[in-house]
This record gives sequence, C-alpha cells and structure tokens, in this order.
Amino acid sequence: MYSKKVMEHFTNPRNVGVIKDADGTGEVGNPVCGDMMKITIKVKDDVITDINFQTLGCG
Repeated sequence: MYSKKVMEHFTNPRNVGVIKDADGTGEVGNPVCGDMMKITIKVKDDVITDINFQTLGCG
C-alpha cells in the first residue's frame, strides 16, 4: 500500500520539534480548525544549518 520510503519516514520522522534558540520562526495554518505548522531554523553565515518542524492537524 505505502512505499518503503514513506513507511521509513512515518516510523522514523526527522527534524521534528522546536529549536529553542532559533534564529527564525515561521507559522502557518488555521487555528480555528486546528491545522497548524511551525518551522524553526538556525542560520550561520547566511546558510540554514538546522531546521525543525511541528505540525498539528484535524485530519
């Protein structure tokens, strides 16, 4: 039904969470229905060195 790659990302998600001392944060979504995504990044010398995300959805 799902490819091995999809199942690998589902069972072992990467870059999930929030970077506490992030240099940048972005949020998008609709809080009324509960669909939200937040991305946090670390930047050094104009290059993204780390990125994490959190998602919430009503699904």
